Amino acid sequence: MSEIWNQLKCLITNQDLNTIKHFPQPTTTTTQQIDCLSILNYPFIPTLLLNYWNRKTYSEKKSLLLQISLILSISLYILTPSLPFYKQKPMFSKRPDKHTTGFINLRNDCFANSSLQAYSSVPSLTDYLNKFIASYRQLVEFVKSNNIDIQELINLRLELNKNLQNSKFKRSNSTFEVPLHMAMASMVKKLQETEMTTRTISVWTFLHELENIFNAKMSRSQHDAHELTQLINETLENENLKFKSFVRFITLNLETILKRIPDPQDYAQLDKIVVPEFPFDGLILSQMTCLTCHGVSQPNFTPFVILTLPVPMTTTTNLETLLEQNESEQIEGYQCIKCRVSKIAMNEEHLKRQIPLEDVDYINKIIGLNNNPNLCINEDLPEDLENFIKNYNVEGIDASRITSTVQKKSQILKPPKIFGLHLSRSSFDGQVVTRNSCRVKFSDKMTLSIGKEYHDKLKQFQTMVQKEDEKLREKYTSNVLTTDENDMEDEDVQREDIDEKGEEDDDEDDEDVTTDDGTATENGTDDLDDETDEEEEEDDDDISSVMSRETETQSVTTSSTIRPNSGPTGSSQEYSINSAPISHKQTDNLKELFKRFKFNDNDLYKYRLRAVIKHMGSHTQGHYECYKHKPLYVKDKNGNIFKLSPEIKDELTGEIHCEATPVESNPAQSNANNGSATMRSSSSGSSENDEGFRHKFSTMMGRRPSVFQANPTGVEEILSSGLQTPAEILVDDPNQNNFENAFATHNFRDAFNGNKDTATNKKQEEEKKVKMKKIPSIISKPYWRISDATVTEVSKASVLAEETTVYMLYYERVDRKQIKRHHG
Repeated sequence: MSEIWNQLKCLITNQDLNTIKHFPQPTTTTTQQIDCLSILNYPFIPTLLLNYWNRKTYSEKKSLLLQISLILSISLYILTPSLPFYKQKPMFSKRPDKHTTGFINLRNDCFANSSLQAYSSVPSLTDYLNKFIASYRQLVEFVKSNNIDIQELINLRLELNKNLQNSKFKRSNSTFEVPLHMAMASMVKKLQETEMTTRTISVWTFLHELENIFNAKMSRSQHDAHELTQLINETLENENLKFKSFVRFITLNLETILKRIPDPQDYAQLDKIVVPEFPFDGLILSQMTCLTCHGVSQPNFTPFVILTLPVPMTTTTNLETLLEQNESEQIEGYQCIKCRVSKIAMNEEHLKRQIPLEDVDYINKIIGLNNNPNLCINEDLPEDLENFIKNYNVEGIDASRITSTVQKKSQILKPPKIFGLHLSRSSFDGQVVTRNSCRVKFSDKMTLSIGKEYHDKLKQFQTMVQKEDEKLREKYTSNVLTTDENDMEDEDVQREDIDEKGEEDDDEDDEDVTTDDGTATENGTDDLDDETDEEEEEDDDDISSVMSRETETQSVTTSSTIRPNSGPTGSSQEYSINSAPISHKQTDNLKELFKRFKFNDNDLYKYRLRAVIKHMGSHTQGHYECYKHKPLYVKDKNGNIFKLSPEIKDELTGEIHCEATPVESNPAQSNANNGSATMRSSSSGSSENDEGFRHKFSTMMGRRPSVFQANPTGVEEILSSGLQTPAEILVDDPNQNNFENAFATHNFRDAFNGNKDTATNKKQEEEKKVKMKKIPSIISKPYWRISDATVTEVSKASVLAEETTVYMLYYERVDRKQIKRHHG
């Protein structure tokens, strides 16, 4: 063994093996190994420490030194950023907006790849998916907690709604699940994650869900992105309507479903399930005006989820012109009922002839119609009366030849939250269909208006809903108190001097716990906190009602679920819009559509461009690409980067990705949220703790801290002189938007001292706003150009230059304020 050691020693020191023989060999009795780790007696080292150290063996000293070095290294790594003299370096060596997730193209997948990328660019869709899935899980929890047979529930619903079995969504209507919402949320989450390098996924995880819903397979032929988007939107809308239908059906038939008498708590739980409006839903009002008699037609309401605009066969046009042309057109040779009735009535009054007995009844009806100021130019008349008018020919008045020119106007009555536009470039010359290469100019901003003639009337519908809600609330709330003297309790039995004590019961009753205000709540939870959260979510939603729910009292059932679809029974009142009567069914539909719509007083609804899908090639084949707007990345004064854009919540999909770390919740806010835990799923409560843990761990232990993800409200852009694109923004109070903890994690001393000052400074910080700057690349190159797996950054000018290839556009309604400031 000694010879092997000597050979290794000579090899390391580069000595001759023969020279080792001239050195004396150490013996255990004459030579002792020198301990190089021994410490001499120094006056500044305590004697006890010297004795403790020197008593250790050589191997023990080496092990102890290694432990001390490791502890010191970790302590230095953690504490150095908190030292006053430490100058913190920038958080990133790479920009967080350089990369985003792309799709692999296995065959002809570019149509689907571009469509899904466009969906992921719209923050409003993310908000909708979060709220929808959270509400859906509330209903699932209600069904499970009450042991409701889901299949029996589905069968009861289908029996009462036979038309559901005949629609193209009959397979989806026969289930309780919302699979496309879940698949869309999972896909959007992956596409919205902050990536520091390239990432590629497959779109087929989403397409397979679509195939399962319709029990069909994707064909191998060339597909159209608009057709896929239309199918996705209609399927999502159907799942939204199905969910609303289940909530309404359960509420109306709760006693039958539960097979017991429901208590107020059951209705209260259902009342808290708020189904958000589908953000792509819009409404178009089509109406004709006769240029001769100035009469109007009965209004026709057409819902849409994406609006198709035909591109004209010209060299160039612009998007505003296409919208105007789609809204108005003239029709010649129209057979106006009002003009014909007026001519016949005037002719009979002028002639004063002896009317044949078989025609007297018809003439009297025509005179009555002429005296009706609300007669429409396309009034639905009985077939015999309509034939009489058409064949009327007396003294030169031939009704069949009475025609006029009408102006047809199509008005967007309900601007959608997400305004999707499809430019139809198909051109048919009589033989073949070709692609229209007209240059369509478009902007990154758009403004829509409902129209003053409709705006005020639609607001009245919203007020009517509020009044009906109050009446229904009075009907379905408890009848404990009364003002009817005949129904009042006898005062002889209202004794107040009773104070009796029974025997003590050893059993403890923990079901009810009294809160500080003296009200008892089940399991010690305060329902007020949950209601407050629901109200805040409604206020943050741009399509929420302008009527604050904070003033509403807690009702047993929701008025929207009780209100019948048809008009009020026995009511003869008719409503009109733009001088034309509308049916009770149309009135109820308008009430439902505009119940939570947010009106702007100036009747101006502003939109920002979020995505563009371009198509290159011919009509039958080509390639799709997507221009996708980047999320808003900003920096605070300390150089910390924040992603101010909503993301799909981890607890909704069960997937966790830590490139963008959620900002911690306030301690006070977390405590408040705990009070409403009984109305939420158990996974949502634990996920908040998990997010906080991931945030602390990644901040303290990560060499490169994550992007802080937040979704604040009240963002205001600061317009500086000479700049078209705002570079600075103001964000609401950091405490209210959960920014304070994010700032504190980078300074431990402030974190410990901040908790003491939070309560005292809370009122002072309510009006405080934080100024942040957009990162430079967001201003210079605000879009990604995504061609399947290839991602490049482009400027706004590059996107707006796609005039001949633009195929689909996605605009999002925004209410962001802008503040003008001039630097002196």
